[in-house]
Amino acid sequence: MSMKRTFRVTRRILGGTALLCAAALLPGTAMASTTAPAKHVTSSWAAPCQESQTLIWLGLSDAGGTAGTIFYPLEFTNTSHSVCSLSGFPRAWAVSQDGKQIGKSSRHIWEQHNFVNLWPGQTAHALLGIVDAGNVCSHPVLAVGLRVRAPGQWSSTIIPLPFEACHGASVLRVGPIQPGVGIPG
Repeated sequence: MSMKRTFRVTRRILGGTALLCAAALLPGTAMASTTAPAKHVTSSWAAPCQESQTLIWLGLSDAGGTAGTIFYPLEFTNTSHSVCSLSGFPRAWAVSQDGKQIGKSSRHIWEQHNFVNLWPGQTAHALLGIVDAGNVCSHPVLAVGLRVRAPGQWSSTIIPLPFEACHGASVLRVGPIQPGVGIPG
């Protein structure tokens, strides 16, 4: 590597380090970390997360249940090298073996929602409730997975998860995007 190129690389590294140090000194600035919770704010200074930078996945353990509903954390990870934001409610629906929608899409669990700014590698979550299909319809059918779309995005991800769904009704309830990984309590 030439001296000129080494100088440019070193200058970029030092410049980036100085920028991170300066950001740490500013009040209300969140530092990037894969383990630190996402900063929860009422407005966003970051551009909305795009499909190409959002990884959608389901937390493996359930977050508990109540009154015929089992809750799971839906996770949204920023896989890009830029800060982005999510706000609102994801959309989910049950899918059959051939990928077709079963019943209606998810209904919202009405809670206040705000913007969540996600640094590279950070994850936000939304609570997904799956209602016991026997409480919603008389002839449940087997769904093989969930199709999930992040708020403000058009493409979706299929997550394998067998559960009972209903034609003509929704068994899915979804809460707003919240900061941090949805660790069951």
